[in-house]
Amino acid sequence: MSAAHGLVPEAPAAPLRPLPPRRVPLWRKIVGGVVGIALVSAAVYAQTFVLTADEKSDPLTVSGGMHDELRTSHFSARLERVEFARTVRVKKQYSTDDAKADETFMIVKVGLTAPRRPTQVTSFVLTADGLRFEPTDRVSLSATLGDKWIQPGWWRSGLFFFDVPADKLAGARVVVAEPKTLFGDDYMPETSFDLGFDRPKARQMAGAAKDVYEVSG
Repeated sequence: MSAAHGLVPEAPAAPLRPLPPRRVPLWRKIVGGVVGIALVSAAVYAQTFVLTADEKSDPLTVSGGMHDELRTSHFSARLERVEFARTVRVKKQYSTDDAKADETFMIVKVGLTAPRRPTQVTSFVLTADGLRFEPTDRVSLSATLGDKWIQPGWWRSGLFFFDVPADKLAGARVVVAEPKTLFGDDYMPETSFDLGFDRPKARQMAGAAKDVYEVSG
């Protein structure tokens, strides 16, 4: 069919050509790689701050030696004296109880005060090889500092009694802390006192133990 008079037929549309792929500059690739590595490293590093359940219950420990005043946010403590005895005699109002050790009792005198609120503490001995000795139950709790309340602003001294073999005392520490409760705070503070015993001194101290140590309770 011929074109209408005076009209020019339209030319067919040219096919679209795909654009060539855009080249990413080398410097941008390098920067992207560095940023990616940095993000991965930061994520791995951040994992080091995620505490396990055991770590969350670990105490905050302040360490020192004999006669040092160790301060925590809940209490302050000092290790005032360490003695040994073969028998502890607890003198009560109407009776007297004698407690005999397997070898010797280590008698620890501790001074305590609290900054804000009344508190109670307990204690244990931690040996150099990781053994833990709680206060002996042969001596009445009423004769120990564990039975007393520590009032804010006042220093109070008291005793803890441990039945620890003399050969375990080298390198041992006395730890004083608040008793843990089911719904207590994480990171409960504690104080840890180095007894300063090597093997000869531990044997000497235990060998010079008193026959009887008397205390009210």
